[in-house]
Amino acid sequence: MGAEIRTFRTRRTWFEKLLLWPRAYESKIFDCNRKVIGRGHTPKAAQEAAERQWVAKAQREYEANRPSGNV
Repeated sequence: MGAEIRTFRTRRTWFEKLLLWPRAYESKIFDCNRKVIGRGHTPKAAQEAAERQWVAKAQREYEANRPSGNV
């Protein structure tokens, strides 16, 4: 089963209001093993933020589980 992506409009935080975001969006990417959330001022920005976190988390998990070259 592949990852699922859901994007929806949410309330702005005070910091986002200070950044003059007209709206705030959250994108969730999840599967049975991982879940990440990205925020942005447009749906596309939120999805891109979530995708960056998804890739970074997968990279960290790969590095942690990679066998060591020192035998």
